[in-house]
Amino acid sequence: MYMKCMLAHTFDNKFKEMNFVGIFKEFFGIIRNANKNVQWFMSCIFMNGLIMSALSVMLGIYYKNIGFSEVIIGNLLSVRTLGNSIGAFFAIMLVQTFGNKKSLLISFSTMIISGLCFVNITYLPIMQATSFLFGVAQAVFVVMQAPFYKKYSDDETVVGIFSASFVLNNIAMFTGSFLFGKLSDVFASFSGIVFGSRSVLNLGFCFLILALFSLSKIKFESEVKDEKSSSNKIKDYLKVLNHDSVLYMVKTAFIGLGAGLIVPFFSVYIKHSLNVSDSVVGSIMAFAQFGTVIGGLLIPILSRKLGRVKFVLICQLMSIPFLISISFPQGAFVMAVSFFFRNTLMNMANPVLSSMAMDLVEEKDRTLMSSIFSLTDNLFRALGTQAGGIIMMAISYNMPYYITVVLYLMSAILIYFVFGKNEKFNKLR
Repeated sequence: MYMKCMLAHTFDNKFKEMNFVGIFKEFFGIIRNANKNVQWFMSCIFMNGLIMSALSVMLGIYYKNIGFSEVIIGNLLSVRTLGNSIGAFFAIMLVQTFGNKKSLLISFSTMIISGLCFVNITYLPIMQATSFLFGVAQAVFVVMQAPFYKKYSDDETVVGIFSASFVLNNIAMFTGSFLFGKLSDVFASFSGIVFGSRSVLNLGFCFLILALFSLSKIKFESEVKDEKSSSNKIKDYLKVLNHDSVLYMVKTAFIGLGAGLIVPFFSVYIKHSLNVSDSVVGSIMAFAQFGTVIGGLLIPILSRKLGRVKFVLICQLMSIPFLISISFPQGAFVMAVSFFFRNTLMNMANPVLSSMAMDLVEEKDRTLMSSIFSLTDNLFRALGTQAGGIIMMAISYNMPYYITVVLYLMSAILIYFVFGKNEKFNKLR
């Protein structure tokens, strides 16, 4: 009761001046005033979000439709995430060899080709190899995001840039989740469920072609020089690690492991526990992404009012009850509401955390540090995904959720130790 009163008092006093007109005005103002390079990069974020929504909603269902067990599905999904981890390690080398623009063009081209392969060729070794290649290629794009935005922003605009990009990504995820789920049922009515899920996945990869045009508009010349200041030796990765960055890396491992246990299986879990159509699965996941969009719009305001550390901790801790609720499926409505709040609260913290993490090292080391964090996150996501498939098959579909709750609590503790006593991250603006 005390906690409820305290939260109500906090929100009543700090946020009474918020209104949706002002929120949307701030969001569009951030994009309109952003550097042209940032605007074009954000369009790539949007296209990437569309394909990721297709993979998130349909890929597990597609694998299930063609007869794969949870263990094989977990293996295929974890191989892609393992590719993300390995790709994060080699992203620096690729950038140094080809430069930023060519590296991103190679990244998106490889994602298109490899994605079409692991969807249309149902020979398991080829699916594993091309899934891994897709993950490696995507890692280049992911690693470059945080340093790119940090370079084209300052202390006053950095959270806004990160949150606007986050919102665009989730608008794409919301649109794709709803659209692809519906289209899958439409296509399935013509030639069966396998054709339906395969068709929407192929359609999703076509959107990545548009990202190639956006990349061609970005000017990276000055950033190539900055990247060359870092070498690709192992000792350079070790050199940028300090006490806080190591703790943050452990935090990243906990979050990655927990997310890997459950997130890749969301669509399969919903379909299994509720026994519903692909369009219902897509609608539930789209509804959850819509919550993340709304939450993303609130990030700049809430982080200013609460302070970035308190904001992150409140979001992560409040998401846990809804995560527990998902593990006890009580119908489509309750499931949708639980997904809505879990996704919204947990994901709202990500852009703020990313912006703070870049301040743990000097500017010249930020891409290197982004690579380390991405490598750690995806390595443990891959381990979690592999373990999640095994646990779901051997024990129950619910057990991974309980493990994830413990990992998220441990992560929140580490976030406090890394950022909690630093005035820079706690100041109100």
